[in-house]
Amino acid sequence: MDRPSLYSINIWTQWEQGILQIMTEALSQLDSYVDTDYTENDITAELHKIILRVRFDRQRVTFGNIIFQTQNQPLNAAGEQENQACLRKKPDLQWVFNDENASTPEKSQRYFTIECKCLLTNTEDQNYVKKGIRRFTLDEWGYGRNEKSGMMVAYVKDIDTNKHLRQVNKHNERYVYPLLKICSDENEDVCRYVQRFETREFEPKRFKLHHLWTSVSKK
Repeated sequence: MDRPSLYSINIWTQWEQGILQIMTEALSQLDSYVDTDYTENDITAELHKIILRVRFDRQRVTFGNIIFQTQNQPLNAAGEQENQACLRKKPDLQWVFNDENASTPEKSQRYFTIECKCLLTNTEDQNYVKKGIRRFTLDEWGYGRNEKSGMMVAYVKDIDTNKHLRQVNKHNERYVYPLLKICSDENEDVCRYVQRFETREFEPKRFKLHHLWTSVSKK
């Protein structure tokens, strides 16, 4: 069985840290461009523009490509059947990298998947798990397939982030999912959490899901 090189594993960690930095900076600026009347898609479209500017300003124009609402991509070797249900799914954002040290041609293109949700109502708290987090665990959706991490982004449309965190974790418990754990972060405009899975319906079973939440209610 082909195994990724140690270099490929390490470079994924470098990409992951770079994405966290750029996403945190972009999300800290988001409130200046949107308000609570914007839909999820509207906010994500604005976020995509800000990400491009932040990446450009950091002179990291070669730091992969961030793509808005593209379908999951084929990952199997030529002649091997793909999961057709998975191929029809469209993550909100995908960060695409070329891994020159991949063990096979099919693994040379790497995907960091990002799903975005609004948080205001109890239903949206539930959907953050049911129609967000679950997509990183179910084979039908296959978000983060073949990779060891991904990201959820929340646009919080009120000021009580802690209330939404409690509600989201209640829904995590109902699905027997690990709880979101607070990560220390210096950016006061972005709350950072992490969720570590030990099993999913597809590989890799172990998976780290980052969560970045920001308020869009300050105007």
